[in-house]
Amino acid sequence: MASFVKQLTRTDVGSMLVIPVAFMNNMPQIQGGHTIHITVSDAGGREWNFGYYVRANQNPRPVLRSGWCHYVHEKGLRVGDRIIFQRLEGFPLRYRIGARRRVTILRQEVWTDEF
Repeated sequence: MASFVKQLTRTDVGSMLVIPVAFMNNMPQIQGGHTIHITVSDAGGREWNFGYYVRANQNPRPVLRSGWCHYVHEKGLRVGDRIIFQRLEGFPLRYRIGARRRVTILRQEVWTDEF
């Protein structure tokens, strides 16, 4: 099972999730400049629909766009939170997403369970 963990930036929280280029081999193959919709399940089993887009030029920068801001808002995500994104085994392609937040408890920083 392939995955990546990413600490969210302003871009990720404000408009789109920038996916590491190295993870592209685990995403659907699309022609640059086009968007396809993928379904992703969260830690609670809820399904989310995101638009997966790859630029059409030499710098492929894959992103999740449409539906992403709704997910960020519903989860209350902030800059610095972490996303765990996984491609699940099998066919058709299936994905899972989870979020974690760093909190301070008794002057010690810890990460929450996935939500």
